[in-house]
Amino acid sequence: MYQLTKNSEMTKFDKNGVNFVGFGSPNSEVGIVMESVEKGHFEEFVHDKSTFIYIFLEGEGVFFLDGTPVAVEAGDMLTVNPGTKIYYFGHLKQLLITNPAFDPKYERHIRNVEEQEYEAFKLSRGLDMKR
Repeated sequence: MYQLTKNSEMTKFDKNGVNFVGFGSPNSEVGIVMESVEKGHFEEFVHDKSTFIYIFLEGEGVFFLDGTPVAVEAGDMLTVNPGTKIYYFGHLKQLLITNPAFDPKYERHIRNVEEQEYEAFKLSRGLDMKR
């Protein structure tokens, strides 16, 4: 048995600097989303239930996890436990797998991240981040 999700059936939306293409949840165990990011995810948030597993397909960036910077690049995988504050900068194409499947009622907004913070970070690190 199998399940095929066609491109025309996928949920597509933009949120806080990230272009999301949702493949849906084949079951309640996992959710799968393709994300394209030009500059960053300009919202710091926490998800209290799901583990987030990012697989980086293209580009590079820096995730801030409870305030700690973690550099990522194509080919890396990053696992983030529930209850961790997350936001990130970079030019990235990534696959996000959530376990259990993402449910927005468990996501908490911490703060909006201003683009000036992104610009200051780039300057402090001497980064281009325009790949």
